[in-house]
This record gives sequence, C-alpha cells and structure tokens, in this order.
Amino acid sequence: MKTTIQLGITIFFLAAVTVGCKKEGKKVEVTDSTIPVKIMSSSSLTQAQAVETSGLLASEHEARLSFKVGGIIKDVLVKEGDRVRKGQVLAILNTTEIAAQMAQAEENFSKAKRDAQRTQNLYRDSVSTKEQVENSLTTLNLAEKQLEIVRFNLSQAKIISSTDGVVIKKLQNGGEQVEGGTPVLFVSGTGSQDWVIKCGLTDKDWARLKGGEKAEITFDAYPQTFTGSVKSLSQGSDAVSGLYLAEIGLDKQASKLATGLFARVSIYPKQKTNMVSIPVDALIEGENDSAFVFVAQNSKAVKKAVKIAFMEGDKAFILSGVESGSQVIREGSAYLADGASIKIVQ
Repeated sequence: MKTTIQLGITIFFLAAVTVGCKKEGKKVEVTDSTIPVKIMSSSSLTQAQAVETSGLLASEHEARLSFKVGGIIKDVLVKEGDRVRKGQVLAILNTTEIAAQMAQAEENFSKAKRDAQRTQNLYRDSVSTKEQVENSLTTLNLAEKQLEIVRFNLSQAKIISSTDGVVIKKLQNGGEQVEGGTPVLFVSGTGSQDWVIKCGLTDKDWARLKGGEKAEITFDAYPQTFTGSVKSLSQGSDAVSGLYLAEIGLDKQASKLATGLFARVSIYPKQKTNMVSIPVDALIEGENDSAFVFVAQNSKAVKKAVKIAFMEGDKAFILSGVESGSQVIREGSAYLADGASIKIVQ
C-alpha cells in the first residue's frame, strides 16, 4: 500500500514538471499594431462655390388689379383660369353715383363760365372791379379741374388687363361693395420672358453676387434642369425673414409653367475660390460645414479639422484644413485615432 502511494506521487510530480517544461518552451506571438489604410492625394482647383437656395415661380408681369374709386361692382367678366389680353375689360363698376357727380361737375363748370363772362362784361362797363374779374376766373378754373377729376374717375370705373396672361385669383364678385384700391383680380403674365423665380438669400450669399450670374433650376414637377440668370438683387432685407430677395430669370423653355411652382436654384458666382478636392468618404464627424479627416504623415495618422465649401457627387471641396497634395486617408479611418501607427496598402 505504501509503495502504491509513493508511485502515484512520483507520477504526479513528473507530469507537473513535464507541463511546466512545455509552458516554458512555448514561443510568445508578437501582435502587429499598425492599421492598414488606403490613401488618396488631395488636388487643388479654382472653382466657384455655388449659392444654393429655393423659391417660387412667379411672373415678372403680375398685377393685383383694382378700381380707383369705391362703389358697387356691377359685373366681373372673367373667372379664375381664363386667359386675357392686354387692354381687355375684366370688370366694371356701377356708375350711377359717378355719373351723377359728372353731371353736377358739368353744371358747376357751365355756371362758373357764365359768371366769369358776365363779370368781364361788367368790368368793361366799369361796374365790377378787377378783383371780381380775377375771382370769377379762379372759380372757373377750379370748376374745370373738378370736371376733369370726375371724368377721370368715371373712366377708371372699369378694370382693364395690363398684360397678356391668365387670371390667377378672383378676389371679389359682382354686387359687392369695394373701396378704391382694393384688389379685385390677380392677373399673371404668361409670356416666355415673363417667368422669374423669387428666392431669398442670406447676407453672406447676397454679398457674393453682383447680378447676371448663371443659374441652374430644377422643379419638382419636371425631371429636366432649366437654366437662367440673376435678373435683380434687392438692396434691403425683408423685415420678417431677414433675407435678401433675388429674382432669377428663366431662359427660353418649352415646358408648361404656372405661378407658384417650387424651384431649387444653384447660382454660380463669377468670383472663383481656391479649394482642395478630397473624397467624400474621407470625411468623419461632420457637422454643418465642419468635419475632420485623417492625413498620413511619417507612418502616423494625423487628425485635422477642415472647412467644407460644398459637396458634389463623391467629391468634397475644402476651403481650409488640408493642403494640396496631402495624403488623405480614405479607407480605414473608422479604426484610427490621432497619432495611430498605419501602413499604406494598395
């Protein structure tokens, strides 16, 4: 029994020594901490940074037509959607009151004319004074001017179209009482040269434009891209939005257009800016116009902040942060930290 126990202890000791010898003899593997990356050299270019905005299509020749004087509308001769011609009568006012004023003004003028003639005759007979003659002539002139005013008001008792176009909105109907100057009809021109896009610009974008710049326009209603140019820039900001109004004139087009179509506009300033082009997938941690990229320097990844001008397709155009020719890391940047060791692979 004693011999059996001693034999078991001996076997256990030998097994432990054998295992220890195997562990001491095992080689430790060395881990490669460098991160494989792919790079691309940034390239410099001089390009205009597009001004991106949006707006609504409108006619340059649009008008909210009204009567000059107040009264009761006798009839509105058109309805919404009707095409109209320049000079066409669109609505008329009940002229009973104005006609009575006209008759009264004519009677006053006739009386003033007779009084002036009688006073002049009496002056020749030395019965009236020169002052009385002058006063009668003044009264005559005032009556004549009053007659001219009433005649003009009578001629304005109808609304006449100021352009060839279409009735967008009928705001009043026959039988309604309106004040002078109250819009009755909204008419928009529809000629090929009438269409403009009215859009708002920030003060920064407004300062980059001078007028006449080329523009590209897209409508949700049509797949194609339209072209145009900046026709006008406002010299003051809107009191509500704080934006500066710009009108973009459309070049000749064959598509059917309508007031109120939503448009996206890209305006290309004449002044160009020095920028650097890099792949979009090289950007990390982007927010608004700021982001970061990793650049390969001496087998290290260096993190740099960049300012983005704009992006187009798979390219990002950078205003500052990296120089032309920099080795920008475009693949593998998700595993990098600033200062990490890297190896460049094809």
